Amino acid sequence: MSTPEQVASLPFRSDQAADLGLTRYQLRGKAFESPFHGVHVRGVANEFVQCCRAAFLILPAGALFSDDTAVALMGLPLFAASQLVHVTAAAGMSQLRRRGIVGHVRDMRGQPTVTYHGLPTTTPACTFLHLAARLPRSTLIGLGDAMLRERLVTPAGLTRELSAHVGRRGSRQARDLLPLLSAAAESVMESALRLLLIDGGLPCPEINVNIYDWFGNHIARVDLLYRAQKVIVEYDGDQHRTSRQQFATDVERLSKLAAAGYVVLRFTASDVLGRPHYVLATVSAALASRAHA
Repeated sequence: MSTPEQVASLPFRSDQAADLGLTRYQLRGKAFESPFHGVHVRGVANEFVQCCRAAFLILPAGALFSDDTAVALMGLPLFAASQLVHVTAAAGMSQLRRRGIVGHVRDMRGQPTVTYHGLPTTTPACTFLHLAARLPRSTLIGLGDAMLRERLVTPAGLTRELSAHVGRRGSRQARDLLPLLSAAAESVMESALRLLLIDGGLPCPEINVNIYDWFGNHIARVDLLYRAQKVIVEYDGDQHRTSRQQFATDVERLSKLAAAGYVVLRFTASDVLGRPHYVLATVSAALASRAHA
């Protein structure tokens, strides 16, 4: 029996199979996968939005995609890829318990909803508050920076959300971070590095600044800058280590910055996350030495 064309692209519930001309024998075949109990898709359900659309078919009325899933639907690649789908039901509703779904029950009174990819989702501001309850500061600041950078929310919007939910779990951490968020940040680890410096008692550096030589020629765009001391602090991702072309570009760039009188300090993820005291000591020493130069 030929499979109806619509089955090739859309998830469907088990109780819809007969109407689509499919038998139980066909559903058990290799042509179909069941990402969640009671839902089927043709082929392998390895595309995240497709998984969310499959999950939507079994959500109770009023439930919303939230937390990590909301962030992914917004297009922010901040978390490791996961097939786990987070959903939030309003207080008074039963928590959804299904394989592959993480259910939350929260007071959602007065909360607006938005849609991404046609799926009902918690707003960016609401999502930020929800995740503030379980994310570390170093990750949460990256989320807030990314939301501002992509214009998903404004500082005023975050302020209103936090003001409306004073005392809610996570609200204190979110409120403490709010003045430190910046749309100028360009990566999660860069945000974490900036927070490390601030939490360590150092001044907040300028973020993503263009540097020019003595003749006004552009040299580089740097992650973090202490302008008065001419100290640059940068996060280096794996591409700086694995790409020979990137390595050659870095060497030329560093030489030009040094010739223009800048000290460049470079740190990796293992430094920022595993050796914070080393990062702080190194930056502090550079700032002190340049202040007395």
